[in-house]
Amino acid sequence: MAPRSVKIIGQLRHSESGGLQFSLSLGKKGQSQTVWVEVLPNAMNWPGIEKTNDKDAYLRAVHADSSYRSAANQFTEIQQRDPQPVLDCFWAFRGEVYALNRDQGDHAIEPDMARLLVKHHVLRRDRDYDRIRREVEALENLEKIEGSQREPIPEAVRIFVWQRDKGRCVKCGSRERLEFDHIIPVASGGSNTERNIQLLCEACNRSKGATI
Repeated sequence: MAPRSVKIIGQLRHSESGGLQFSLSLGKKGQSQTVWVEVLPNAMNWPGIEKTNDKDAYLRAVHADSSYRSAANQFTEIQQRDPQPVLDCFWAFRGEVYALNRDQGDHAIEPDMARLLVKHHVLRRDRDYDRIRREVEALENLEKIEGSQREPIPEAVRIFVWQRDKGRCVKCGSRERLEFDHIIPVASGGSNTERNIQLLCEACNRSKGATI
């Protein structure tokens, strides 16, 4: 049975001094502490780097190694496009690390399916966030636009038009002093529907009015 949910458990960080690591919270809720764990599977036994009793000194040597830096850079780049396994139980994707929740008794899931589930979860979440962000942007800007229409345009139509026109004047692309414009004027029988309304900046709207 496939896992029921995907949850974020940590963040990736990548620096020349600290190497490629991810955060992991250990302990009970309210008493947990964050530790940073090496992402690359053989970081603690890196080829060509002599092991010492000083873990910090060893990791500094590993992180300074050119082959390690190359592998870390490659991992960082690939996980932006496709989820990558971490510690055989987590997945790194777009700078975050995810775990798959399974019900007790579920069989282990195949890596290809796990990768798809993580990718699907993140892409759907990002799409939903983007939609919400655009809607919030539209709502925040509605009150800034001075409408000149005789009959108020329904809020749902204004939000749709703002999102469709991407918050820009459809003529010149300006984001300043925007107005809702009726393509066919209300006086000429134009309606308050999204098909008849567009975003114009004040200058383009006045220019249009002068030519009518």
